[in-house]
Amino acid sequence: MKEFILESLNSIIDMDNFMDNFSHCSYDNVETNFEISPTDFLTFAEKDLTAKYDHHLVNSLSNSKRAIDAQLDSLLIGFGLSERSKKWRFPQKIDFLNKVGVISPRILTKINKKRNLLEHEYKNPSEEEVEDALDVAILFINYTNKYLFQAISDFGFSYGDGEGRYLNILELDCINSKLIFSCPSLGAEVEIKADEKDYDEYLRFYLDLYNFIK
Repeated sequence: MKEFILESLNSIIDMDNFMDNFSHCSYDNVETNFEISPTDFLTFAEKDLTAKYDHHLVNSLSNSKRAIDAQLDSLLIGFGLSERSKKWRFPQKIDFLNKVGVISPRILTKINKKRNLLEHEYKNPSEEEVEDALDVAILFINYTNKYLFQAISDFGFSYGDGEGRYLNILELDCINSKLIFSCPSLGAEVEIKADEKDYDEYLRFYLDLYNFIK
């Protein structure tokens, strides 16, 4: 039965027209329990940018970077990777998101480097650099919020094996860090946990479906 379920999933992955097999999807918000949200940090950065005190540019850049960091961690939680990614540094997080198909522009790494220059070499950022950092943070957060707010929690689609067509459901359980692929009519399901080697591949497919739905 596991082979049948994975076969049906792989067949959908290879299909050019997913919508012909699409049945339904469900939505939910990702809960992070962060006391300060990425949007909060953006608000701080915007206020710092236009403030009049001497170190307003330093604070604005720092808050833009914090907004990006908080968004990256929120996404990893939403993708069921809260435990697995605990020791990841900024470049690892960016590389992973690019690997699973979430556009994470290289400019994010440049902002991280500017922040490092500020913290380790004590170099003041220019106003233009700070404005650019804030603009990039806003664009990145606005784009990736689709994975966090009214996020798709499961997809339903049909698959035929020569003996009939079956409704299949692919669910992302971010709280328990696993993907669940089930065929209710056959009473069968397969779980792929976040620490298993196939998880990233199926997560990428799951996220690719956003292109069809959101």
